[in-house]
Amino acid sequence: MKAKEFEEACLYRMRQHEERGEATMSRYGVQASFYKDPKREEMTWRPIQSLPDFEGVIPPSGRQFIFDCKVCSSASFPLDEDKFKRRQLKHLVTRAKFGVICFLLIHFNERILQRGIVTSETWAFPVYAMHPLWRAFDAGETKRITREDCQEYGVKVEWNVLSGGRTIRPDILSAIDRLKEGR
Repeated sequence: MKAKEFEEACLYRMRQHEERGEATMSRYGVQASFYKDPKREEMTWRPIQSLPDFEGVIPPSGRQFIFDCKVCSSASFPLDEDKFKRRQLKHLVTRAKFGVICFLLIHFNERILQRGIVTSETWAFPVYAMHPLWRAFDAGETKRITREDCQEYGVKVEWNVLSGGRTIRPDILSAIDRLKEGR
């Protein structure tokens, strides 16, 4: 599975939940700024590093959730600047301080190895300042999220079909419900 395909599956599933009055979710918009381009002597539009992919609200409390979708085809998800921007992490940690449910939605693709097949899995991995993995990341002690980290700290996201549907998609709402009970 590719990143855009995963994001589309998430959007479609959450549109179904919105139609049922169970939650609403949308993409974060792209932010940009204008700056004076010295070569062309005119103002130029430049996108700013992105925020997380999605934000939404669950009733009846109106509690917000924010997450970023990640697809990983290797043994662990790298937290370097190419894959997960510092601005995204800062935004998630800041919002979590105020009670927002923040997480990475990581889909590990199936891996075919010489010793066997590692099946695909999807995890909601919580993001907040006092989380042991994020503290280790800040201290430079870890640079990746492994499947074992997900088993220890995350919430497994099942892929299933909503009643009346035909296609399996990630059950994000169930994971959000379990994450809000966490910490």
